[in-house]
Parts: sequence; C-alpha cells; structure tokens
Amino acid sequence: MINYIIQVVLFQVLFLAVYDFFLSKETFFTKNRWYLLSTPIISFLLPLVKIPTFQKAVSHEYMVYLPEIVLSPEKVIQETAFYQSINYVDIIFGIGVIIFSVLFVYRLITIVHLISSYRVVKKKAYTLVLIPNQKCAFSFFNYIFLGAEIPETQKTQIIAHELVHSKQKHTLDLLLFELLKIVMWYNPMIFIYQKRITLVHEYISDEIATKTATKENYINQMLSNFFQVDNIAFIN
Repeated sequence: MINYIIQVVLFQVLFLAVYDFFLSKETFFTKNRWYLLSTPIISFLLPLVKIPTFQKAVSHEYMVYLPEIVLSPEKVIQETAFYQSINYVDIIFGIGVIIFSVLFVYRLITIVHLISSYRVVKKKAYTLVLIPNQKCAFSFFNYIFLGAEIPETQKTQIIAHELVHSKQKHTLDLLLFELLKIVMWYNPMIFIYQKRITLVHEYISDEIATKTATKENYINQMLSNFFQVDNIAFIN
C-alpha cells in the first residue's frame, strides 16, 4: 500500500512539473482546467497498470526460491503485548481523514448558514445572497455571495465574473479536490493542484467576463475592489 501511495505522489509531481513548466504559461485555460482535473485521477490508475513486456524481461534464472518453513503450533507465541498489535499508521491516517472530513462539513454548514441568515434575491440564472458589512464576493454553484458594502458601480462586473464560475460548475472541481484532500490529506500535491485550478478558474472567468465589457474598465474595477481603493489615476 505504501509503495502504491508513493507511486501516486510521484506521478502527481511529474504531472504538476509538466504543467508548471509548459502549460501554465499558455492561455488555453479550459484545456488547462481539464488537464488539472484528469491527471490526479490518472495518477491513481497508472500504478495499477502492469506492463507485460517488463514482466517478461525478468528471467526466471534470477528468481530465488526459499525453502518452505512450517511452524508448529507449539512454537507460536500465543500472547502478544497490546501495544505491539496496534497499527499506528492506520490510526494516524484515520485521524487525518476525520479531521479533514469535519473541516469539510464545517465549511458546508457555514455556506448553508449564510444562505439562511441573510437576504436572498432570486434571479433567472442565479441566486444572489447579500452579506451585510462585507466587501467580499464568491460563488457556490448557483449562489453568488456579494458583500453589501461593494459599490454599486462594481457589482455588475463582479456578478458577471462570479456568474462564469457558476455556469461552468467550477464548484464541482473544487469539491473534487476537497474529497481528494480527505482521502490523501498527507499528500501536499493535492493542495498544490487545488491552488493551480483555482487560479485557472479565475483566468477563465476574467476571459469570458471581459468579452461583455471594456477590458481596461473591467481590470480597473476589479483592482480597485481587491485593494479597497478608489480609481485614482496615479497609483498602481
């Protein structure tokens, strides 16, 4: 099992290296998205593939057959110390799975709490949740969460940006990696994968959102919202 896990991690390192060195600089954002979604799954399958030609290359002459050993029941130790029978690796793995599962459920409950606690405005293609005293904006499936303190001049572009996330089901991508983090919480590659695909999501949303607005105005409004400043001509 440990050998299988190591192979999975190594394949993911290889796939991420290919992405960082060759694909991340390209503007084929949708293809990059599918690359980042497929390669973690492929990395789980590749160690299971057996190559017949490799097996035939191993000659039987180099195989060593050990003599059969039969232990009589009288010589088998009947009593073993309790602490020696515990598999500590399984316990640590189980604790990690429980912790990350609890964190995942907590985040879902937080989103449900936001939907049920604040003003909800139903639109044709999405549902808008207005959060008072906030300037944040994010989406979860067809729900777009918008801080009520965001200026009206910026809300249209921000909603257009988040609506792309909603229509392209980017939430499903993130949920996939959340589940992978629960199963392989000890694997840092999963966390890196999630960061990479989150960035690709933003590229895709910006690319599509700028088609319906002047690119310069779109960028200025996004930057002013991010840095919480007004559109002042002489600052970066």
